[in-house]
Amino acid sequence: MIFGTGTSLTIETKEEFPPSYFKLGAGDTKACLAAGFSRNNVHVNNSLFNRTRPVQIHPDSLYNQVVLLSSKEDEERCDNAEEPDPCDDSVEQDPALNLVALTVLGLRLIFLKTVVFNVLMTLRLWISQ
Repeated sequence: MIFGTGTSLTIETKEEFPPSYFKLGAGDTKACLAAGFSRNNVHVNNSLFNRTRPVQIHPDSLYNQVVLLSSKEDEERCDNAEEPDPCDDSVEQDPALNLVALTVLGLRLIFLKTVVFNVLMTLRLWISQ
């Protein structure tokens, strides 16, 4: 909250969570992400993060901050960075789910067959009269 010019109030928790640093990048674009920290001014010693402000997604959540790396010097400052774990996008098969999907497919086919049969019988009745 800001009260007038130059006066600000920051409410922080007593619990301290240190930031986790991650180097991110695709092609020539690289970034350093500091995630999951509890203090707004945690990066006082790291001038790399002075260009951006930390943000909270939810008022009760931890801070996150990202900065784009523009030089090799910036990359060296993000030295505490951990390599992010690769995402595991494999989906395990669930036999019960497969059975349910097969049952629903069977019921849809029976319903479709019933509708087609009723339409044909109705048309046959109309034609015979």
